[in-house]
Amino acid sequence: MKLFAQFAMRAPNRVFASVVLGALSGICYSLLIPLVLSAIQEGDPRLEEVAEPLPRLFGLEIAHASFAAVFAIVCVFILVARSLSQIMLTRLAIDVTSGLRTRMYEQIARAPLHVLERIGPSRMIAALTTDIPRIVLGARMMPDLIIDAVMLIGMLGFLLILNTDVFIYVIGCILFGIVSYQVPMLLGRRYFIRARLGFDGLQESIHGLIHGIKELKLNDAKREAFFEEVLMNYEREVRSNEKAGHTLVRAASNYGDLLSFFVIGSILFVLVNYRTISNEELVGVVMALLYITGPVAIILNAIPQLSISRVSLQRFVKLFEDIPVESLAPKQDVARPWDHVIFDRVSYRHYAIDGRGFQVGPLDLTIRKGQITFIVGGNGSGKSTLSKLITLHYRASSGRICFGEQEVTDSTLGSLRQGIGSIYSDYYLFDRVLGLGEKDDIAEQVQHYLKELQLDHKIEYRNGRFSTLSLSDGQRRRLALLIAVLDDKELYLFDEWAADQDPSFKAVFYYEILPALKRRNKAIVVISHDDRYFDVADQIVTLEDGIILSAGLSGAHEKDQFERRVCDAVTADESDRLLLPGGLPADTSVDCADTPTALDLPPRDAR
Repeated sequence: MKLFAQFAMRAPNRVFASVVLGALSGICYSLLIPLVLSAIQEGDPRLEEVAEPLPRLFGLEIAHASFAAVFAIVCVFILVARSLSQIMLTRLAIDVTSGLRTRMYEQIARAPLHVLERIGPSRMIAALTTDIPRIVLGARMMPDLIIDAVMLIGMLGFLLILNTDVFIYVIGCILFGIVSYQVPMLLGRRYFIRARLGFDGLQESIHGLIHGIKELKLNDAKREAFFEEVLMNYEREVRSNEKAGHTLVRAASNYGDLLSFFVIGSILFVLVNYRTISNEELVGVVMALLYITGPVAIILNAIPQLSISRVSLQRFVKLFEDIPVESLAPKQDVARPWDHVIFDRVSYRHYAIDGRGFQVGPLDLTIRKGQITFIVGGNGSGKSTLSKLITLHYRASSGRICFGEQEVTDSTLGSLRQGIGSIYSDYYLFDRVLGLGEKDDIAEQVQHYLKELQLDHKIEYRNGRFSTLSLSDGQRRRLALLIAVLDDKELYLFDEWAADQDPSFKAVFYYEILPALKRRNKAIVVISHDDRYFDVADQIVTLEDGIILSAGLSGAHEKDQFERRVCDAVTADESDRLLLPGGLPADTSVDCADTPTALDLPPRDAR
């Protein structure tokens, strides 16, 4: 994946046109020296007696009018051709780099979750924020490099015509200069590669500093150890490698800048003693070499940045190759209606560096619509893995997952995911409602839920966006719940959602929100340690060491409690409070004739 190949693949016609224009401008640049020399050799007409006055332009006398006209035309052509070539390639460079970013966005969006978790965010962010800008800088140098390279070739051709011996000598000097220049450049490139490798660790350390600042402030020893052993260790590594790399390439660049003058001096003071060179030829050689100095300096000075860009491009390509595309069929089967999810001997294995890893399963489980399933277990029991299998973020290593009669396969995975909503413990909160289009009632629904979730005094919904996300952890989770409910999915998974809620709203979640979603015939999965509210569950799944110890339906007592709470709401005419605009669904069937009133139930705080 070469940088210029990206240009050619994206817009071959524009690349060809810009290269041709750049080459023509370079050729015209190389014609200016012989044109000037020809004019000088004609002599100065002001020193001779002439029969006719010199031609005038804008009141100015013009000597050598024919040469002046050609010179002006060539200069204008160089201006137009060079500008067009640079503009075309610069605009194309921006398109190419934007395309690289877009490809990375799409690659990340289509990658399996477990791969992204293994790579980590720091490496991906570094590629997008550091590597791509460096690639952009290298790409923007391409127009000038093409033009200067053609100019260099043209001037060398002029030297060949002027004096063959000088041409051979200059070519030898250039070859020697290239070899001697590349030695420090190669060493510098090695340091740049080391610095770039260390930058991933530095990025991760900066992330730790920002997100772990609360812990570091409470322990001076920990803060000093983190700074010295982690953050500053990476910082020193990156700094020393970049210093060494830039020292070498700067010294090499200055050497390259003076290389042309070394050649001029050796010709003036050494070569003339061994080869016959006329004064006219010597003037032409010196002018040509002085003219070459600019292009040579630009080319040599561009090499360090191109070296850095090449390293970044290699890192970017390597990351791109390390992120595979998830195996989804190009055309997804339409998800069919379902009323239960079945896990049939499902297993998933996490692989570790030592080859051991951790396996969850085999699991046999059924999750039904209109039921609330609690997943409980200790740390490391496999709850998070099971939750990601349920939401289809992980693909089972073995066994089958079926939504109704439809098995999860490459051709159904994408469509079945569209019916799942989740709020994980590490959820990301967007500042707007996405994916619902321009429905007229969205703002009304958002306002209703903001009020029911007690957020209306903190947040306003304007122009499709929330006014702020500067909220407490509990309030942020409530806002995430609002967005999830608006999505109206068929299966919901809540991972320790109530962990950051105060006791009163925790009870609202378990005793009002979950039953309200249940009455809407949603399949609800809750990861929770709140055993105080286990009576809400219709099914409790207990995990230990990746195996289901028990998975059973709750007894009739829990069902009766739920029905009594529904009837309490109906009797008190509070059905419009339970996260259901418009009240209970028409198909809700609960017989309240013999159901005890709310007075027969223990107070909510005692449950």
